[in-house]
Amino acid sequence: MTHEHARALFHFKTKRLLLTGHSLDNAALLNQWVNDPELAYATDDSPPDQPETLAETKEYLETIQANNRLDGNRIDYAIRLGADNRCIGFGQIVRIDRYNKHCLLSIIIGDTSQRQKGYAAEALRQVIAVCFGPLGLHRVGAEIFSFNTPSIRLFESLGFVREGVKRESVWKKGRFADECSYSLLRPEWRHRQ
Repeated sequence: MTHEHARALFHFKTKRLLLTGHSLDNAALLNQWVNDPELAYATDDSPPDQPETLAETKEYLETIQANNRLDGNRIDYAIRLGADNRCIGFGQIVRIDRYNKHCLLSIIIGDTSQRQKGYAAEALRQVIAVCFGPLGLHRVGAEIFSFNTPSIRLFESLGFVREGVKRESVWKKGRFADECSYSLLRPEWRHRQ
């Protein structure tokens, strides 16, 4: 990674979206989405015992704001509509392993009125390009609960391959559920370009 990329903040534009660092202006929305039982069911492997307070969300945002650089071990970003800068969701690039050149991705379109419009796929295409470009990674992965069929369809549509299943690894609504591991390799991504 070049020195210029090391200093660079995560800030990218797609046809319809802006992918940027979070601001404190996002706190109320993010707090609402983090505490949404439907989103927690689909994405969170260990939901908190109590709802996250707005103060806790603000503290989290303050912590990650300083670390939103391409040279970090984790990148948290907001998904905004390019037309009006409205925040509609968020994503993460986590467990960035510079030595082994891999990471995990997650994404949530929290604004229910903006789902089913292709925004998650559009955002992920850009994020994947960043992972294989400026971040210099070889493999990007995702871990998805087996019942989360919209996410499975999303990642499969982007070329991710199912690698395996962690059987009954999460406790959801009174029963165990499987978690599926997916990945996309740089040569596979290049072939799709």
